Amino acid sequence: METKKLYDAKEHNNIKEIIYEAVGKYNKNTAFVIKHKEGKRVEYENVTYKRLLEDINSLGTSLYEMGLKGKRIAVIGKNRYEWALAHLTNLLGGIVCVPLDKDLEYDELENSLVRSKADAIVFDEKLTDKMNEIKKNGKTSLKEYICMDKKEDFKNIPELIEQGKKLIKKGKNEYRKAKIDSNAMAILLFTSGTTSESKVVMLSHYNVARNISDMQLVEDFRPTDVNLAFLPLHHTFGSTGQLIMLSSGIATAFPDGLRYIAQNLKEYKVT
Repeated sequence: METKKLYDAKEHNNIKEIIYEAVGKYNKNTAFVIKHKEGKRVEYENVTYKRLLEDINSLGTSLYEMGLKGKRIAVIGKNRYEWALAHLTNLLGGIVCVPLDKDLEYDELENSLVRSKADAIVFDEKLTDKMNEIKKNGKTSLKEYICMDKKEDFKNIPELIEQGKKLIKKGKNEYRKAKIDSNAMAILLFTSGTTSESKVVMLSHYNVARNISDMQLVEDFRPTDVNLAFLPLHHTFGSTGQLIMLSSGIATAFPDGLRYIAQNLKEYKVT
């Protein structure tokens, strides 16, 4: 049975096309809302679509400078801006993204890194102990460890963004000009299977881009909407859903946890 088309949607071949088109349309819109909490003091930082693309290009330029062009980078941590940024930076630079569950037991995490042949990992500060253990054991192919938070012992996203900005000013444009092979593997995903070991799924840019176009044909997404990124971003449903929001000019906020969902829905005026 043919799906009934309700809305107009442009077909895209890859995620780079989608993000660049969204930034062109919605550059002043808020892409992400980041909550900063210090004691009882709460501040909200709005990341525009324009800044999001600048952060992607700056971080990506640094990753290329580190020799990670064409490599595989794992991403692990809770749902947050830096997770989405790392994922998008991988995709827009033709780097294979390996999303991992932050709640994996140590052995399974190490095994997933070995099986995926990841060259680098971007991780949440809360996973520092596990990263140090993985580094010490030396069983993986990891050459680079990048923390999402500012941390003295590791390269980190805030510093790499600043370094990337300087490199771009010096004329480093290789990352920004990267051509995307829409049919090549873009995401290497671990999913629970019927056997004891998780299954590994390969997704291309086109696989995900087509999902986004199809959803836009049948759902009324509006640039005035606000999304709460509740589904884990390491799941393809969560990360593809996030890309749908970005393709539509929607703002995304992150929940404080399961107990706070009702509060967060009101707090961010989630539609």
